[in-house]
Amino acid sequence: MKFLVNRKLATRIGIITTVITFSGLLLLWLTVSSRVSSMVENNITNQMIDAVESRASIINDYVASPRNI
Repeated sequence: MKFLVNRKLATRIGIITTVITFSGLLLLWLTVSSRVSSMVENNITNQMIDAVESRASIINDYVASPRNI
């Protein structure tokens, strides 16, 4: 913090406020980004599992049904 010694009080307050605001926004962005990506990944995984289960059910019903040949 030696570079802040020769600055005026308003400039020091402005620089410190800017650094704190930027740090807070960066932390908020990282938190939200990781949570949203986790939620999206879980939703996609659930949709893929549902699709596989429904296709497997259709295939099992087709295989189990008597063939009309």
